[in-house]
Amino acid sequence: MPKFTARDGISLYYDDQGEGTPVLLLHGFVGDINIDWVRSGILDRLLDEGYRTIAYDVRGHGLSDKPHDPDAYSGDILEQDASALLDTLGIEACLVVGFSLGARSALRLASLDPRVRGVVALGLGEKILRTTPPEIAGSRGSRITDALLTDDPDSITSTGLRHYRDMADAIRGDRVALAAAVGAQRIDIVDFIDDIRVPVVVITGSDDRGAGSPDGLAARLPDATAVTTAGNHAGVKDQPAAHQAMVEFLAAHA
Repeated sequence: MPKFTARDGISLYYDDQGEGTPVLLLHGFVGDINIDWVRSGILDRLLDEGYRTIAYDVRGHGLSDKPHDPDAYSGDILEQDASALLDTLGIEACLVVGFSLGARSALRLASLDPRVRGVVALGLGEKILRTTPPEIAGSRGSRITDALLTDDPDSITSTGLRHYRDMADAIRGDRVALAAAVGAQRIDIVDFIDDIRVPVVVITGSDDRGAGSPDGLAARLPDATAVTTAGNHAGVKDQPAAHQAMVEFLAAHA
């Protein structure tokens, strides 16, 4: 089972297949390589298109280490992990496909690591541009944390919060680690969006109320297009139209 060591000593599982232009895959919160990339068909589609796929289970998820300290997920640590994997594999340039939290990390990575040549951002939209007061952001994180950690999931009355808990229970995830990850402090996208200079395609499902339209986010980037497909937040990964938009973008920038 291949693993690499992050800069703070955390051990992370990765998968490296195929040849051709490297494409780094960054999954979403309460996901992993299998849930987000294998089940959706995205990993196989990229291999069929002739790309080298590089995916890893983000810390706190899948087969990677699962620290319980929120500091282990704060700042740019998630993006530092991605850069460490590129270092480990000797990757000089790559394209990045991210979903949800992974899409946010892909954009942040593009602002930090010059090896990123383009980003496919799935499940992200204009609502991420809204600056949330710290007290409200902290409250939301606390509510998700409480939902993940409660001994009585039936006490969760919010549909959105229950969704996080149900996902974590379905995969038998480490709920303490997931709670630490969601409670960590990270820089707002509005604070680094002007540093993103690479081409981006933003792909969002029409029923994704949490993300909102991709148009507003694409408009804030210097070289971006917006694509709306069918599907909700998680379902956008399964849409043939999303897969097609992804491969067309990658082909144009490989």
